[in-house]
Amino acid sequence: MLRKSIYTCGPVLILTGALCFSTTGFASALAVADGASVLAVGAVRMLIGGAALAAWCAWRGVLPHRKGWSPGDLLAPTLALAAYQLLFFKGTDMAGVALGTVMSIGVSPVAVAILNWVVNAEKPARAWYPATAVAILGLVLLNWTDAPTERLRSLLPSIGAGVAYAVYLVYSKPLLRFAPEAGIMLVCLLCGLCLSPFLFLSPMRWLASGRGIAVALDLGVVTAALAFTLVLGGLRTTPAPTAATLGLAEPLCAALLGFFCLHEAVTPLAVAGIACLMGGALLLSLWSPPCNSFNNQSKIKNRT
Repeated sequence: MLRKSIYTCGPVLILTGALCFSTTGFASALAVADGASVLAVGAVRMLIGGAALAAWCAWRGVLPHRKGWSPGDLLAPTLALAAYQLLFFKGTDMAGVALGTVMSIGVSPVAVAILNWVVNAEKPARAWYPATAVAILGLVLLNWTDAPTERLRSLLPSIGAGVAYAVYLVYSKPLLRFAPEAGIMLVCLLCGLCLSPFLFLSPMRWLASGRGIAVALDLGVVTAALAFTLVLGGLRTTPAPTAATLGLAEPLCAALLGFFCLHEAVTPLAVAGIACLMGGALLLSLWSPPCNSFNNQSKIKNRT
């Protein structure tokens, strides 16, 4: 019973992290409305998130050491996360918060399953197939449109963000050898440094207001530091394809924020799509496998 409850915590952590992630597009839309560049927003998010995680790791005494990970373990997640920042915020700016978030996260389960199979030789859990089928149906309904080619072009950055997120998710597994928040702290700080030139190339007056500061803190602390830590913690007992499909709760909540707070268009098909997305995430949370390939004894013994 105890073991089952421990493994059930993985999906719960990932779902909670997805809820934190879901406010990313909404917060960035507020910043852009105040004159911020989407490129600068991504850099601010990563730098504040990394700083918040550094303070948390120092308080817990889990700061990384030289024997924690090799540079190769950090390179792929850092580059993938940097690409995700740029593409995600560009996508929500071009296609809207609801549609951009849904597309970027919606393509990630398929990309994760394929990449994880190739890289880790880990087949998706049986629950992943029906849950993802239901979720994809929701994505189709949510994004049903007769828009011309221009609409497809506006979706390309969001689709690219979904692929980048899949790369980040699969290659984050080595970060679990130490404390997950310590690994993502390094990745966030390195990603922020990669994006920091945009801080000098973009107007930063939006940070001079109380709303700008609140938005920046939400982006860094809630949607980065807290969200990434929860997701990586959940990955300890949850296969990557399952985690990606559970992450579909993010576009669900982001779509609701876009519809009700930003007054983006909502249709009966969109409502049906949201219901399918919630059903797919709920199916996975209730039908979660007890273990995954990362939890074999040869790898567990390397944790500290």
